[in-house]
Amino acid sequence: MKDTPAKLAAIDTDPSFVTLLGRMMENTVARDSYQLSLWTNFFNNPVFAHVEREFGLLRDEYNILACLVTYGPLTASSVCMVTGRPRNSVGRGVDRLLRRNFIARRPDKNDRRRLILTILPGGRKAHEAIVPLFVEREKMMLKALNQRDRVALARIIAKLMASSADWAEVF
Repeated sequence: MKDTPAKLAAIDTDPSFVTLLGRMMENTVARDSYQLSLWTNFFNNPVFAHVEREFGLLRDEYNILACLVTYGPLTASSVCMVTGRPRNSVGRGVDRLLRRNFIARRPDKNDRRRLILTILPGGRKAHEAIVPLFVEREKMMLKALNQRDRVALARIIAKLMASSADWAEVF
């Protein structure tokens, strides 16, 4: 169904997110992907805006810290693979975190060409202060789900991520 200019104007002036989202989802190609993208934007953008304001960390910088806390020492390439973020963005994040003394970089003992990143106490402290922001945002945005829904969502996301070998790429 083709929208008329009057219908589009009515949607454009309606402040109701539910109305807008519902309308967008009716005839959208790749609807599931688009909905996931919108949901993650509404999750990430407010949290990362707060992180930047309060801690002076950009998205990629925080993601590097989170990877190092979660997985231990890694190369920047491994961070790219885990996060799906571009090499240049992660590289800039590494440089900024090194300057702030939040991480260290050293050659790998077995392969001096590889540089290993490790988190330092200042980076760990920043990460620990930021995690509650993500936890609270997640609670707020998932409160519409009951426990059964949460289990199903976790299962579906795990299933999607388990197939990442088929679709993940570093760029």
